[in-house]
Amino acid sequence: MQPAREAERRTNAVTGLSSRDRIRGFELAAGLSVLFMIAVHDLWHWGSPETWTTPIGTLISLLGGPTATPVFLFVMAASLAFSPGLTVAALVSRGAWLLFLGYVLNVLRGVVPATLGMAAGLVTQQQIWPFTPWWLLTSVDLHHVTGLSLILLGLLVRSRPGWPWLLGAGALAVAGPLIRGLSFGTPLLDGPLTPILGGAPNVYYAAVPWVVFPMGGAVFGRYLAAATPEGRARVFRIGGVVGLAMLAAGAVLIAATNPAFDVVTYWRMPPAFVVGTFGIVLVWLALCDIVTRRQWLDRRLGLVYHWSDRVIPMYFMHWLVVGWGIAIVGFRDLALPAILVATPCAVVITTVCARFAIGIESLPWRLLRGRGAVPAMPDQRIELGSSDHAAGPARAEG
Repeated sequence: MQPAREAERRTNAVTGLSSRDRIRGFELAAGLSVLFMIAVHDLWHWGSPETWTTPIGTLISLLGGPTATPVFLFVMAASLAFSPGLTVAALVSRGAWLLFLGYVLNVLRGVVPATLGMAAGLVTQQQIWPFTPWWLLTSVDLHHVTGLSLILLGLLVRSRPGWPWLLGAGALAVAGPLIRGLSFGTPLLDGPLTPILGGAPNVYYAAVPWVVFPMGGAVFGRYLAAATPEGRARVFRIGGVVGLAMLAAGAVLIAATNPAFDVVTYWRMPPAFVVGTFGIVLVWLALCDIVTRRQWLDRRLGLVYHWSDRVIPMYFMHWLVVGWGIAIVGFRDLALPAILVATPCAVVITTVCARFAIGIESLPWRLLRGRGAVPAMPDQRIELGSSDHAAGPARAEG
C-alpha cells in the first residue's frame, strides 16, 4: 500500500487523528452505527407514521437507538487511546470545528430545503410542522454533541481516564434530568448553553447527559490499549460480561422508575436508560469483536469498513439526502414497501456522495498544512493508552 493511502487508512474519521492500531471491532461498530442512523432517519422522515410501529419499523428504530449514537460516541472516545501525540489543542479545535459543522448542516439539510419547498409549494408549514426554519436552524444533533464531547475530552485529557471519569459520568447521568432544560432567563447565557443543557424539543443530543458515553468509552479504550494485541479479545469479553450485568441493573432501574418508552425519553436519557444503554453498548462491541475475528466473515465486511473510514462525511451527506429527498418522496408519505426500497437507495447515494464531504470535514487541517503548520512539540503530547504493548506500527486487529 502506498504511504499516502496508508496514512489515510490510519486516520480516525471522527477525531482526525492518526491511529497506531486498527481495532476492527470498533470499525465494524462505527460503520454499522451510521448505517442504522440512515435507516432510522429515512423511516421517520419519509415513512408514514403507520410504518414506525410495524415489526420492521420497530426493529429499525431499535437499531437506530442504542447501537447507533451511543456506540458511535463510545467508540470515538475509546479510539483516542490509540492516537499517538494527542494534544489538548487537537481535540478542542477538532471539536469546535465539528460543532460549527453541525450548524452548517442544520442550514443545508433543513433551513434551505424547507424554505425552498414551501416557496415552491411542494410542502406547507402545516405539513412539516413543527419543523419551522428556526427549529431546524437551532436543532442540536449528533454533530453538536460529538464536537462538545471532543472539547470536553480535550479539557480532561491530562487526567488519565479511570474511575474518576466513571464517577463523573455517573454524576452527570443522575444530574441530567435535574439540570437539563435549566434556563437563566437571558439569551446571552441560554443561547450558548442550548447544546449543553437545552431541553427544547429540537435539542436531541444535549451534552448533558450524552457525554457520559464518550467518558466511559475513554476508560474502555485505555484498558484496551494497555492489553497486548492477543489480550484485547479478553478485554472485549470482559466488557461484554459487564454489559450483561449493566443490562440487568438497567432493567431493575426501569422497573423501579417506570420511564416512558418513546424516542423523547431516549433523547432525554434518564439514569435507568443510561445504565441499560451502556450495557447494550458493551455487549454489542463484544459481539462486533467476535465477528471481526472470524476471517471468512471479516473479509466480507469491506463496505462496512468503508463506511467507518468515512463515518462523519457519511453522516453529513445522509442528512442532505434525507432533507432534500423529501421534495421527491414527500414528508412521511411512504408506505413500508416503498421505505424498504428507498432506504437502500439512500445508502448507495450517501456512500457515493460522502467523498465530496471529506474535504469539508478536514478543511481547517488542510488549510493549516498549506500555511506551514508544524506538529505539536513532544512535551505537549499526551498518551491516553498506557502500555508499551500498543506501541509500534499499525496492524489489523481481529
